[in-house]
Amino acid sequence: MKTATVRDLRNRYTSLLSWIGAGEEIVITQRGKAIARLVPEQDGSSKKVDWSQSPAVKRDRSRERVLTAEESLELIHEAGGKW
Repeated sequence: MKTATVRDLRNRYTSLLSWIGAGEEIVITQRGKAIARLVPEQDGSSKKVDWSQSPAVKRDRSRERVLTAEESLELIHEAGGKW
């Protein structure tokens, strides 16, 4: 694992990218304290998610009431000012 400062990240980012490309993990420090960690990307095949098994997909919605257009519009207007 290598260590780099915020200044190194700003001024020598190409060197840091080459380290990451070579498989190195880099800890970014600011004023002597670790504030971030840069790690190489893992193999994409291990990050796949099978959404077909998700509880949200499997949920039985056959008995749920469908909102009318007016009810949907009312909900949208209620939430509109809160964002």
